[in-house]
Amino acid sequence: MRKTTRKRFRFFVGIDVSRDFFDYTLKKGRLTIDQGREENNANGIDRFIQALAAVETYNHPVCVFGMEHTGVYCNHLLRLLKKSKANIVHENALAIRNSLGLVRGKTDQLDSERIASYLYKNREDLVLWKPKRDVIIHLGVLSSLREKLNVNHMSVRHTLNEYAEFADQAVADLWSASTALTLSSIKQDINDIETRIKLLWTSDKSLKELMEIMMSVPNIGEKTALQILIRTNEFKDITDPRKFACLAGIAPFPYQSGKSLNGRSRVSYMADNRLKSLLHLCSISAIRNNPEFSTYFKRKTREEGKNGMLVVNAIRFKLVLRVFACVKGNRMYQSNYLTKRRDKVLIS
Repeated sequence: MRKTTRKRFRFFVGIDVSRDFFDYTLKKGRLTIDQGREENNANGIDRFIQALAAVETYNHPVCVFGMEHTGVYCNHLLRLLKKSKANIVHENALAIRNSLGLVRGKTDQLDSERIASYLYKNREDLVLWKPKRDVIIHLGVLSSLREKLNVNHMSVRHTLNEYAEFADQAVADLWSASTALTLSSIKQDINDIETRIKLLWTSDKSLKELMEIMMSVPNIGEKTALQILIRTNEFKDITDPRKFACLAGIAPFPYQSGKSLNGRSRVSYMADNRLKSLLHLCSISAIRNNPEFSTYFKRKTREEGKNGMLVVNAIRFKLVLRVFACVKGNRMYQSNYLTKRRDKVLIS
C-alpha cells in the first residue's frame, strides 16, 4: 500500500457527492468555518474553489479534501481538484462511517461535515489519492461492462430455457424468435469488448509483463489476472498478499470473546465479490486438475476432517501468494523454485 502522508494539514474539506450536486463543509481543526452546496459540474466546482479561497486564513497547500467512493459521480471533482494541486482523500464510505462511532440522522450537509471530521480525526494517517493510468481506468470500465453484458445474456438465456422446458412449444418458439437478435448482439458486443481488453494490455509493455507473470501461475486465467491487475492498480496500491486477501474476502478472522463466544474463524462479508468468485473458480480448477492441490484437498478433508470450504479458501490464498511472489520477484512461476534455491544455498 502507499505510505500514509506526514503532511501537517490545517484545513479539512468534507464533500458529499451526488449526481447533480455536492455539499461541502470546511473545517479549520475542529471548528466549522464554511458550508455550502454547488452543482456537480465544472462551473459549480470553480465557484466552490473560489468560495474556499475567499475564506480568511484559508491556505490551499495545507488543506485536504475528502469524499466517499460514489462511482463516476466524483470524477469531475477529482479531475479539477487534482488540476488545482489539491490534497485528496478518496475513501470507502463504510470506513468513514465506522470510524465515527455512534451517529444519528442523515442529510447531505451532515454527511459532508462527518467526512470533514473523519479527515481531522485521522489526519496523521491519511492516504492521499493518486490517479490511475488511463489504460487501467479503461480496462476497469471494459471489464465492468463485460460483466454486466454477461449477466444480461445469461438472464435472457435462462428465461428462454425455462420457456423451452415448461411452456407450450408455440410460446417457446415466440420467445426464441423475439430474443434471437438481442442474444446475438450481446454476444457480439462481449466478443468485441474482450478483443479490446486484450489489445489494451498487450499493447502496454509493463501490463503485458505483469499479465504474463500472473498467468504463468497454474490455474490463474486471463480474467482473474486482469481483475488482480485492476484492483491492485498494477500492484502499486496493494503489494501485500495478505491485504489483497482481505480485499478479496478470503482472509479468515477470529470470532471469540471471553467464555461465551468461541466461534470458528471465518471470512468477512466485506469483500470484492467479483474477485472472490474468480479466485473460487481458480481453486476448484486447481483441485480438479492440479495433482498437488488435489492431494492437499483430499488429505485435509478426508484424513484430517477439515471443512471442505475451509480448505478451498486456503487454496485460494495459496494461489494469491504465488501470484504476488512471482510479481515481486519479476519472474515466471516455477514449481521447483524453492528446491532450486535450497540447492543453491547448500552448494554455496
